[in-house]
Amino acid sequence: MIYELNHVGGRVRDLEASLSFYDGLGAEVVDRLFMNNSRVHRVHLQVATGLVELLHHEASDPQATYGLNHVGFMTDDLDGDYARLMALGYGEISSPRVAGSGQGRLAFLSDPNGVRVELLQRSEEFRVPPITSGPVQGLSYVAVAAPDVDAAAEFYGTHLGMERVADDTFRLGADAVKLVPTAGSSIDHLGLTATEPAAEAQDPDGNRVVFLPAA
Repeated sequence: MIYELNHVGGRVRDLEASLSFYDGLGAEVVDRLFMNNSRVHRVHLQVATGLVELLHHEASDPQATYGLNHVGFMTDDLDGDYARLMALGYGEISSPRVAGSGQGRLAFLSDPNGVRVELLQRSEEFRVPPITSGPVQGLSYVAVAAPDVDAAAEFYGTHLGMERVADDTFRLGADAVKLVPTAGSSIDHLGLTATEPAAEAQDPDGNRVVFLPAA
């Protein structure tokens, strides 16, 4: 069963610049390791209530694209959930395998609009209690591209088991996805609740961050 929206993540050009940006939002590093085989630094940051995964490859690659590019969900039955979603016709990216970190297993598929979705099965828990000492009080949602809104709603609401909390927003665990029909990229932006109104910002890789008033 898929039971948690665990993180949003992607590849970064300059790890220290990205860490500095998220530090300004009050984020804390909750996990950091180096994967020797792939020569990749992996960092999980907790921004208030949600996790952001940063992946920095030591080797340069002129063909690489940078920025947030996937959402990760936790499951207690990776093989079963992956097989079920494949049988429903969703796009295969990589079948279940041992994670490069050695922490459990993972697989990737695409949602109906081409957004990369990671399924994870592992025992490690990186999330800590909400961090509310900084300017951000919550990760309200991850905005994902959904030109076909109905198909996305069926995928996230019916087949991933997320709760529909608004016409365009689905929640599972602490975090939510927001469906954006006119998104500029697969992960359009992060919606963060903040103590003070602020203009939207961009992190060093061009990911948009939109600040919402705290309730």
